Amino acid sequence: MSGIFGSTDITPGFGKSRFSRREVREILISMLVLSVAFTIVLMSGSWGDSDVFVNFAIFFALCLVLVTVSFIPHELAHKFLAQKYGAWSEYRMSVSGLLFSVAISFLGFLIAAPGAVYINGRISDSENGKISAAGPMVNISIAAAAIVCCHFADGFALMLFGMIAWLNAILAVFNMIPFPPLDGSKIVRWNAPVWIAMMAASLAEVALVYLIIW
Repeated sequence: MSGIFGSTDITPGFGKSRFSRREVREILISMLVLSVAFTIVLMSGSWGDSDVFVNFAIFFALCLVLVTVSFIPHELAHKFLAQKYGAWSEYRMSVSGLLFSVAISFLGFLIAAPGAVYINGRISDSENGKISAAGPMVNISIAAAAIVCCHFADGFALMLFGMIAWLNAILAVFNMIPFPPLDGSKIVRWNAPVWIAMMAASLAEVALVYLIIW
């Protein structure tokens, strides 16, 4: 997700990609907490196993990969395009959202609300629509690449690519819902045909991954 606030002049460094120390720290914290939440979901029902700590470490490593190739590219796509348009743009974690993600993961499913990219600058409605579309578009692209890889993989690789494709496709569908503060609300307001095409593509990917895995 991305959010715009303010409308001030741009500071030096127009159009350059940059990270602050605070932003890097909050990205890393979000990655680790989301990975823990995913791990809890995947380990549902196996906490009584004798090798629970080994399983946790394995699942955590897997979930860290999934978070790295799904949530993070989504947020960075918003950030980099906003910076390309000359705006200040940084990711900010949501402490309450991260805690909620971990808490609900004990129920066996996950609702991820790690944070959002905040933008400050003179951004037009068209640019705002494109910035909002950048995140889901990256998820759609990653899911498509993973689906292709599924056709050439088997065993663990097939499972990994399938999970990457599924997670990115689901993230795209969720973020394309046309209700604030989700990206879809800004995309449909900017360009309805683009919203329809992106939603159709993400839904098609969900269906394809379902057929591949199940």
